[in-house]
Amino acid sequence: MAIKQTITYNSANKYFAGFLNYILKEVKLEGSVTQSKNKIELLIDDKDEKKLESFSKVVAAYLPHSIFLGDIDTKTVDEVVYSKPFKSPSYEIALCPRCLEDLTRPSSDKYLDDTIRCNHYSNDTVFDEPDYTLFSPHYSKCCTVLLCNASKVDDLFIMTNDEKKVLFSIEKPTIKVTIKDEVLKEMTGKTYINVKSPYNVKSSLAALNAEDSEIDYLFFEDTNITKAVVVQKNITLIRDKRISTKLINFNSDNQINRFLNIANEIECKNEAIGSYLSNTHGISFIVSNDVGVQKAVTFNQFSLEQLLIDMKNDERKSILLENFSKKYPKIIEQLESNNYNLFETLSVVLELNEYSFEALSDKALEFRGNGGLKIDMNFSDDGFDYVSLLGSVMSFKLAATEDHYLAYSIFEAYGDMAISIMNQLEKKFKISNFIMLGDMFENSILYSRILSKFAIQKPHFSKDFALDD
Repeated sequence: MAIKQTITYNSANKYFAGFLNYILKEVKLEGSVTQSKNKIELLIDDKDEKKLESFSKVVAAYLPHSIFLGDIDTKTVDEVVYSKPFKSPSYEIALCPRCLEDLTRPSSDKYLDDTIRCNHYSNDTVFDEPDYTLFSPHYSKCCTVLLCNASKVDDLFIMTNDEKKVLFSIEKPTIKVTIKDEVLKEMTGKTYINVKSPYNVKSSLAALNAEDSEIDYLFFEDTNITKAVVVQKNITLIRDKRISTKLINFNSDNQINRFLNIANEIECKNEAIGSYLSNTHGISFIVSNDVGVQKAVTFNQFSLEQLLIDMKNDERKSILLENFSKKYPKIIEQLESNNYNLFETLSVVLELNEYSFEALSDKALEFRGNGGLKIDMNFSDDGFDYVSLLGSVMSFKLAATEDHYLAYSIFEAYGDMAISIMNQLEKKFKISNFIMLGDMFENSILYSRILSKFAIQKPHFSKDFALDD
């Protein structure tokens, strides 16, 4: 008899299976590890109880958690067990628990050795690229927090258990969390901040030195970013260059190509509707069928200068603009003298400290209630009606609506708008496979709105591909 574990693994990356295989060989337990699409199979002999116990102890101590790890099914089977070769390529992942133990234990011959590289996942080669990141105890705008003292995570931040698992996973993505520590809040001027745990040798040594000096965190510019979000048990990569599956070149248009890769992931490349909500690349809705692939709906480019002209030329909006100018003259003056994008414009109207998609998103997260205001998300003959969107936001601002509630309502409205368009495309093209893409899903309000209001249609958020460039 044998024990078979079937592990759902939402990636083709082989390092997790490689760790399992390394432990098998180390304890000399008869068994094998195999990996196919989204599945790892571990088959081990159950005759030697001492080796089984040893295997379990080493797994508990040294097998790292992975963000791609899913359900595990364990059963006893009547199969012949024999060893099979397994090799993993090298990956840009963090040091494993063994390496960290060697690096940080004073009695180790690799103590504080900056040349240490992980070879504990059945890999013949190791990833080795220089890292020029600078870490500092002083905060500057747009910095990410490097968590140096893991034992202080609950003192510094408010996080769910799922977020902690992601933060300390072998992939070490950056995630946005709520700041709990008042000193950190005052230092950064933020309620929410991007945080990452040590992700390579250099950051691990920096964290160790900081912890020895009783410094719980450092700041750095995260240039090689792997950004993830955790929403209702869903772990999604927003941006990544390290661990997500590399795109196949299906189409010369980058947005269509990413859509086709994710559609291919769920075997519906020729029958899918994609909702691409991107702060970076704009908003579009993509349809693929037997005829081909096209952007069925594309939002027109935002122009603040043209928007203000259109508002002044509209009978009703001109009155709104005049009333808004009387109450908030500095806001109008600022809008008229700058070439802001849409989310910068909305940030100015809401009088936020910073002007960006991220600033508006963070402000929206401050609202803890349910149900937003009705923000206009209309279309005109020229495309998306930015005048109506900004006009409705200005109207609620004039009515003394709290800024965090208004910001929340904007993201909720984007979700409702996307659902409405996808429903219309479903009726027109008779397609019911829905794929969600774009970096706007970094906002958990928008993400949650799609999950709750579009649940019957089962929209697909890729676990293997990043949602945007």
